[in-house]
Order: sequence, then structure tokens, then C-alpha cells
Amino acid sequence: MNKWTKRMVASTLAATLLMTGTGAFAATAGTPNGQAVAVEAAKKQDNKKFESRLDEIIARGYIVVGTPGDYKPFTYLNPKTNEFEGYDIDAMKEFAKSLGVEARFVQTSWPTMMDDLLANKFDIAVGGVTRNTDRQKKAHMGDPYIEFGKAPLIRAQDKDKYKSLADINKKEVRIGVNPGGTNEKFVRDYLKNATVTVVQNNLDIPGLVANGTYDVMITDTIEAMVYSKADSRLYAALTDKPFTRSEKAYMIPRGDFIFASYLDVWMDEMKLQGKFDELFHKWVK
Repeated sequence: MNKWTKRMVASTLAATLLMTGTGAFAATAGTPNGQAVAVEAAKKQDNKKFESRLDEIIARGYIVVGTPGDYKPFTYLNPKTNEFEGYDIDAMKEFAKSLGVEARFVQTSWPTMMDDLLANKFDIAVGGVTRNTDRQKKAHMGDPYIEFGKAPLIRAQDKDKYKSLADINKKEVRIGVNPGGTNEKFVRDYLKNATVTVVQNNLDIPGLVANGTYDVMITDTIEAMVYSKADSRLYAALTDKPFTRSEKAYMIPRGDFIFASYLDVWMDEMKLQGKFDELFHKWVK
């Protein structure tokens, strides 16, 4: 084989390797920045393109779940164990099990939950998330799993004092509310005359109502029932006739039909097998 033929064979081989991506390092190693270019090429080669987030989750072996950890009975970051617990935490462990992966939980907040989801800090947002059109505009709200409404959590001694929205919508009534969620939105929209204080930690508000710092906490009927059951000083008012009617759902990034469809089928299976009923009896009743 003469020199000209050897050069032709070498050139053809190099071109072939470059096109297939397997010769990325060899094709660039001789340049001043060759090693860095080769590393980047290898990274691109390793970054597989998945048809759906569902495929990506299964391939990586875990699902990242974003949750506030401050909204009993759905999500609670237990300071003693530093672990999340609650209705939705158990549900997500079941969801991960159905996928054959591990559930990993990360903390978010109500004001930042949507931005964190859109920034891909987690795959799914849970923790008593209200299903509504405002959220659906930016993300995908799955099928509902429980109904509820907004109702007042008050002191037991005041159960005959606050029987309507009009009774609460007065300047002398002190309301404590957590920021960034549907509780605050309801208070801002319908209780404009009351004296409202934003309390950063939602878990603090029931105790502040019980000790007389605030008169009312507007929250979901389910949360109100849980706190009144745990503290005899509190009373969950109007749970049979709440101010609103809504549903809870799990929230994922929009535009992924495959992942959304899997979530909905899993929800159906959970309902058919009575799993959500089991969670309700464990965490609410």
C-alpha cells in the first residue's frame, strides 16, 4: 500500500468515526482545546433523548417529588425524623413502586412551587395541591383524588360566633394565612374587610388560633378537620357547607402526553383498588 493509499484510508476512517460519534476524542485530540471538546462530545453522546419524562424516570431509577412539607395531612416534614410523611407522601411511594423506581422527596414552598416545577427541580408536585385553571395554564393537573372546600378553623368557644362569610369579613376579626397558595387567594378575594396577617409557616397557624393570637384560619376542610381532632381548643366550622368546592390533584410539567397518561391510569388503578380510601382512613379519619 503506497503513501497516497494509506492517507486515503486514514482519512476515510477518521471521517466515519467522526460522523458516528465514536471517534470524537480522536478527531479533536490534536487541537489545542482537543481534550475539552472530546469531553463535551462524550457528554452529548451519553445524554440520551427520551420520548417522555416517564422513560427518563424509569431509566434513572428514581422519581423526584417536590412537596412543601407544611400541610397536614397531605405533607409534613417531621423535624424529629427529618422525613416527609402524610397522605400524598404515601401515595407517591406507591406511584414510584408502580414505576419500579425509588421516590426521592425535595422541599419546595407554595410561592415557589410552580417555578420550581417549571425549572425541572422535580418531576411532580404534591402535598394537597388544589386543581384549578390557573395552574393548568402553566402545568398539567392530573385527575382529582379528593374533594374539599375552604372553611374556617376557629376556637371551639367561638363556634356560635362565626357561622358565615359575613361573620368573618369584619375588621375586628384577625385572620392568619399562609402565603402563596389558594388559602391566601381566597382570603384576599373574599375577606377584604378582615385584619389579615401572613404567617410564613402554615404549621404555626392552628396553634396561633388556639392561643388567641388570631381568630380564624381559612383552610381546606380536610386540614381543618385534622387540626380540630388533634386539639380540643379548635373547631372545624362549616365543613358540611364549605365556602367553595374544589379537588386535589398531582401536578406535572405540561406537554408530556405519555407521562400524563400514565399518571391518570395509575390514579384510576388506585381508586379501583381502594388505595385512596385506605390513605383517607389512615391520615384523615
